[in-house]
Amino acid sequence: MGHGYTVYFLPNRSTRHKVLLAVYGVLVLLGIGVVLVLHQVDREGRYREAFNTIGTISQTAAGQVNAGHVGLLLDKYVEPGTIIKHTQDAWYYVMHDQLRRSVEMHEDLLPALLVATDPELGDLITVATSDKKPTWRATFIRDRSLIERLAKGGATRMQLDGIEQLVHSAPVVDLNGVTVAYVVTRMPEAPLDIAIRTALWRNMGITLFVLLLIGALLFRSVGGWLRADELAQEQLTHAHLGITDSIAYAGKIQRALVPGPAMYDALFEGAFIIDRPKHMVSGDFHWCQRISETERLVATADCTGHGLPGAMLAAIGCSLLNEVVANHPQKDPAELLGILNTRLTTTLHQQGVSRGAGDGMDIALCRIDLQAREILFAGAMRPLYWLHQGQLTVINGDRKPIGGSQHELDRSFTCHRLAFTPGDRIYLFSDGYVDQFGGPDRKRFMSQRLHQLLADHRDLSMPQQAELLERAFDAWKGTEEQVDDVCMLGLAV
Repeated sequence: MGHGYTVYFLPNRSTRHKVLLAVYGVLVLLGIGVVLVLHQVDREGRYREAFNTIGTISQTAAGQVNAGHVGLLLDKYVEPGTIIKHTQDAWYYVMHDQLRRSVEMHEDLLPALLVATDPELGDLITVATSDKKPTWRATFIRDRSLIERLAKGGATRMQLDGIEQLVHSAPVVDLNGVTVAYVVTRMPEAPLDIAIRTALWRNMGITLFVLLLIGALLFRSVGGWLRADELAQEQLTHAHLGITDSIAYAGKIQRALVPGPAMYDALFEGAFIIDRPKHMVSGDFHWCQRISETERLVATADCTGHGLPGAMLAAIGCSLLNEVVANHPQKDPAELLGILNTRLTTTLHQQGVSRGAGDGMDIALCRIDLQAREILFAGAMRPLYWLHQGQLTVINGDRKPIGGSQHELDRSFTCHRLAFTPGDRIYLFSDGYVDQFGGPDRKRFMSQRLHQLLADHRDLSMPQQAELLERAFDAWKGTEEQVDDVCMLGLAV
């Protein structure tokens, strides 16, 4: 009698493991590849962000530096090391403080420098620095090729003092368009490379850990819920970045709509702008336009709300103001405000809606005739501060805004005529400055305190007044949150 045998063909465990290991190996290679690609993207992004940071700082500081004072200081202090402390000269102190404030929030930057060309040797010498100790007329660069690269402006990488640095230079230009100096901001490259490499190893470690976890779950046929959760997190991050990028781009558009400091400097004897949004974008804006060789229109406006909603309304208001002035260049400010009110009301479809609600804006608008020495002013909820022959006077606007839900479509405003003399100054501002809470009793700053501040320091230059007002605002605000957008325009007529 024979013996029967039953043969069972069991799955080849070795083959199954090889397949799983192959899949896992592909995942490992893919993970490493993704990390390397992301590393490259991160490296480019960090360098781009670094160049943008130092570029923004140098360009902003260059726009604030008074070009005329640079030449005067170089003529006044001829020998290197003549200025030994920042408070030795008022003009020098202003330059130093502008540089200091431009980099004080960036600990990773080297001291910002204001440099000029030595007329005898052709070297670049230091005029002012954000550092604690002046380096007056110290040689900054002798190498002609490096000087030429800096003179071209913009961002570059170069070795200075034996250190590889990211460098951005922005020209300081006088009223004739001549470059008299450069603002140079610098960032050492080594810490940035260390941060990039640290991020790479951190990301590599995180990736390997995740791959190990995925491998363990893969061998146990588990992990779908984890992938779903990661996808949801990525979508949330992407949505957040999209919102942030949108707001940042809105701020870029808004800055393009308003004039820069150079335009005010070109149109007036002296000027300053204080523009401090509560958030990334502002519901306040300042504005000016040349009507003729001797006539200018200037304004500051405070739109309903702040942040992105206020910025949208500010963009509409600024565009409408440009349109109204372009179509009616010879009308006085009161007539222009009346037309602006009609245009804003119809644009926002506010006519016929009950009073007390809706979006609008408060605005102070001046027409300045330098030849006739006359200022025409009209205000919608905003005043004009007029410093005339040492006496500061407040001229109030009408107690009605531009736009806002209303039954009447037409609104009339009062036109004030002021005869000014050379040396007079005017100040236009939103209510964010005087409404700021702070001080020892956490109260509003109030208009009377601003009035007294301007009256007591009426002999200061416009940049010095701006610095004083900024310091007073910061001291009053202290640790309190900024309550509203702040916009102030000071002009010497």
